[in-house]
Amino acid sequence: MKPLTSTDKKKIIEQLNKQFGITQIPQLIIQFGKEKLRLYSGNLSKEELYYLDNEIRIENIGLYFAKWENDGIRLTLDGVQLFRNQITKNILELDEKQANDWLKGNDLDIKTDYGWKILKYKNEFIGCGKSTGERITNFMPKERRVKS
Repeated sequence: MKPLTSTDKKKIIEQLNKQFGITQIPQLIIQFGKEKLRLYSGNLSKEELYYLDNEIRIENIGLYFAKWENDGIRLTLDGVQLFRNQITKNILELDEKQANDWLKGNDLDIKTDYGWKILKYKNEFIGCGKSTGERITNFMPKERRVKS
């Protein structure tokens, strides 16, 4: 567990702005491992969090909202919902069939430019996927998928 410095937080916000138009994150960002990013809005200071982690080994704290990938940041479904009012870039509108397929955990055969996309159906953001140019890869966790 590593609460990020303001410099590291600024880098994450710059990347999220570049990818999705997100400009503000008021909460503390905590990194778990090399890639998982969580938001913490509690009353404990960074020092208190470090102390607790050293004494009792904190597995998780806060909301898992994103993951560092080799080519950018992938928002989780919770992250997409949390920042829905700030997302202005790389939005991919889906039709009803595509949205249903997505929510079932299926990849989508959609030709679009390469990179991370926020998927939207009507007025709802329903996830974040990666476009290879020919297909959108689904990262919906199994426990959150719609059952057929």
